[in-house]
Amino acid sequence: MALKRNSVPLKTVTIRKKQHMKIACASAFVLFTLFAAHSARAADWEIVASPNAGRQANSLSSVAAVADNDVWAVGWAFKAQLNAYRTVTEHWNGTRWSVVRSPNATNGYNFLNGVAVVAANDVWTVGQAANGNTYNTLVEHWNGVAWSIVPSPNVAGSSNILEAISVVSANDIWAVGYSSDRSFNNHPLTIHWNGATWSIVPSPSVNDDILFGVDAVASNDVWAVGRSFQEARTLTIHWNGSVWSVVPSPNDSTEDNILFGVAAVTSNDVWAVGIACCSKTLAIHWDGASWSVVPTPIFDPNATNQVLVGIVALSSDDIWTAGQYIVPLQGSAQFTLTENWDGSNWNFVPSPNAQNSNNRLHGITATPNGTLWAVGTTGVFTRPERTLILRKNP
Repeated sequence: MALKRNSVPLKTVTIRKKQHMKIACASAFVLFTLFAAHSARAADWEIVASPNAGRQANSLSSVAAVADNDVWAVGWAFKAQLNAYRTVTEHWNGTRWSVVRSPNATNGYNFLNGVAVVAANDVWTVGQAANGNTYNTLVEHWNGVAWSIVPSPNVAGSSNILEAISVVSANDIWAVGYSSDRSFNNHPLTIHWNGATWSIVPSPSVNDDILFGVDAVASNDVWAVGRSFQEARTLTIHWNGSVWSVVPSPNDSTEDNILFGVAAVTSNDVWAVGIACCSKTLAIHWDGASWSVVPTPIFDPNATNQVLVGIVALSSDDIWTAGQYIVPLQGSAQFTLTENWDGSNWNFVPSPNAQNSNNRLHGITATPNGTLWAVGTTGVFTRPERTLILRKNP
């Protein structure tokens, strides 16, 4: 089966997912570059200088925090010598971000899409690695000293991609994504870590399904979200400790409804975010009995391609989500987008952008003390894109 366009992570075409605060989805010779935390403010978000692996395109897809001085971001960078994308992991030590060497499973394309933390010496990241004309799952682990590849399962005869990861405990971790068969039909992929091995756990398939986000309340209460059907309808599935099952979820337009991120506060307080068709953001809420659409703000009547990708829940009245939008009247440039749920409404919160550039946010997390981090990509037109990291102090 040949690789197809949507086998490349959706963040490379501006749309992607995010992470709850419990989770959060470069070659071996990459230069280690350190950047001091110099920032430019917009409202109370600030841009924090971040490194890049080499001079070509770089992107960060996901972020997760252990502590205020221990934060991880993952993604990929293009290496011209290999004509391939390579894994990238970056670390915040409380003062600056630095690139940390991470392995690649093949000489071809390697991407990291999601990251989750158990402890300072127990961090996981997932993605995919090209294997000939297909992809295989890629799982890596940080033991406090180095990153290493951990064997992970694949659906035979298919491309296999992991988009997101969520931690219940050190021996109870879920990663989700999708497999694409020889007919290019997509099927949900859910794999589980029991403390010793990763294994595929069967999950229901509706029609051409992709899972982009996952978050766990408990070992018997896990949610994964994405889309079904080529015309894209929302998809939510739930793990009850024994089986995955599809839970009906609403749509806010007649076509192209996609969920990219999910965050759970409690069993009866779960949020999922994404995009409704091409023009507006989508937020849905689980109250313990059913999902319902919750209106999101119209912050610019000229904005298009508004999408919420990452989400993090600090409490029932403090939810944050991040993504991007386009303003055609400003040269179709992409701008960062952050919104906050205050317990009653979703509110638009201004966030900074590098000037004369496209700016996108792909993931968001919070430290135990409430510092927010959001990661993504920025790029001056006609030049390689570079990493983008935002911070908001409590």
